[in-house]
Amino acid sequence: MPLLRRVSEIMTTNVFTVSIEDTIHDADEIMKRESIRHIPVLEGRKIVGVITDLKIREYSLRNIYDAKQNFGENGFNKIIDYAKIMNPITHVIYPEDSVAKAVALMAKYKLDCLPIVDWEMNLLGILTHTDILLFTHSLLIDMQKQ
Repeated sequence: MPLLRRVSEIMTTNVFTVSIEDTIHDADEIMKRESIRHIPVLEGRKIVGVITDLKIREYSLRNIYDAKQNFGENGFNKIIDYAKIMNPITHVIYPEDSVAKAVALMAKYKLDCLPIVDWEMNLLGILTHTDILLFTHSLLIDMQKQ
């Protein structure tokens, strides 16, 4: 059963992250450079939140953060100083959980991504809509071959 596959089989493990002590500008630059829409925020190895490109754009529109600003103003303050820029972690999943469980959680709570953690909340990876789409695409290709 394909949907009973484990999350560990399809999750992204080479995850770009920022520390809660990094700046909003650091997070924004990584997201732009790597073409990603979510960046987990860590305190040590433990995940404490996720910054999304939407939240950074919202802060830009509200003139709280200016990506072009390169002197020590708001964009260079630490993420911890602007805790509301990151979405708090409300749902996580474990590597041994099924893809079906992950999809159900993402759909029920309208999540764009799910952090994959161990039992101490250390980040192991992330599961995004793109990961789910790639998995679904591989299933469809396999079905066509049969």
